[in-house]
Amino acid sequence: MPLVVLGMNHKTAPVVVRESFAVPGDALEDFDRELCEDPSIAEAMVVSTCNRVEVYAVPKGPIDALKPALVRRLGTERGLDAMQLDRHTYFLTGEEAVRHVMRVCASLDSLVVGEAQILGQVKDAMTVARDAATIGPVLDRTLQAAFHTAKAVRTDTEIARATVSIGSVAVDLARRIFPRLAETRVLVVGAGKMGRVTARSLASAGVERVYVTNRSREKAIALANEHGWHARDYSELDDLLTQVDVVLSCTGASRPILDVSRIKPIIRRRKYRPLFLVDIAVPRDIEPAVGDLDTVYLYNVDDLEAVSRENLEKRKEEAAEAEAMVERAVAEIASWHRGQSVKPTVVAIRRHADAVTEVEVEKALAKKQLADLDDKQRAAVKAAVRGVVNKLLHPSMAALREHAESGDGAELAAHARLLFGINSEDDAS
Repeated sequence: MPLVVLGMNHKTAPVVVRESFAVPGDALEDFDRELCEDPSIAEAMVVSTCNRVEVYAVPKGPIDALKPALVRRLGTERGLDAMQLDRHTYFLTGEEAVRHVMRVCASLDSLVVGEAQILGQVKDAMTVARDAATIGPVLDRTLQAAFHTAKAVRTDTEIARATVSIGSVAVDLARRIFPRLAETRVLVVGAGKMGRVTARSLASAGVERVYVTNRSREKAIALANEHGWHARDYSELDDLLTQVDVVLSCTGASRPILDVSRIKPIIRRRKYRPLFLVDIAVPRDIEPAVGDLDTVYLYNVDDLEAVSRENLEKRKEEAAEAEAMVERAVAEIASWHRGQSVKPTVVAIRRHADAVTEVEVEKALAKKQLADLDDKQRAAVKAAVRGVVNKLLHPSMAALREHAESGDGAELAAHARLLFGINSEDDAS
């Protein structure tokens, strides 16, 4: 099957590794385009979120050539450690790759099983790849099937009966620290997609004393007004850190916005009252060393996994039903993928037959016996010959497609090329 996935996620790589390999949103389109400039890659799309960095790709030739190309582009060409990439990534092919894409979209591979954000993130990544013109028939068909399956999982199972997300898990963690969270002063730093998701979770928990700050003041105001909270200017961040008890940080900054040198004086201004920081950004918003300071308690996305495991325990039955739905979808799309494997041979045989037919018919019509035929009669002769050729080819073409769907199409395609005198380089997609 012509699909591969090279990637890392929260299960295979800690946040310190994931953030180094993350691809910023404004760089995705160029990254997709540059991937497909490689001669071994026919189609490609990158998904980069707080919990995963993955490349979905379709090879132009042998799959063996694809992994080095993807590793080179994702790692070494960006000045990153290829050995570290190899240590923390998975490389999936064929049905395993299709199954992975399906599970990702259905939120079965998420840190928080059942969360809704990942499907939107994959759809956004597909839109970017379309703009970059790197989506072709294989990725398009596979992703559309994955989206359809994800919708069915959410509609026909109860895996998402309580809306969950990384933001909601962060709020659950804050509630464990502050049982009376509704009375706690909370600061949300960042008003982008994750900030909005986190805000909804805070609002559902009944938290009212919330401040929102963002580099774009207009976005902070819009988010705060949506929930009846208070928007504050980003320049007031230090003052806010002095006042609040819990900070949920989720900006899109490429470097930490809070480090030890900034937090130390704030601790003194707080008179050493405990400060709980939950960093759900990747790359991280808060320097890890901040967590070593007295009276500061820092959690990042990896720390949320224990909370999310409890969520999974509650959803095991629904998850099992969802996995069965994914398997049915994998079987269906796998059959289509296998059919694609013989398509170049079918096209090449058809092209060869058409070329031979055209030459031989023209030779026959050029003979003296047929020289008096008018245009209508000549067209009838050509149509009759093409009909005979089509009938002769049909059983072979049908057998190729049927055997491809059952899994042994590659061997039969090789025999067909030999019997019809088709060279491999004559194959066309």
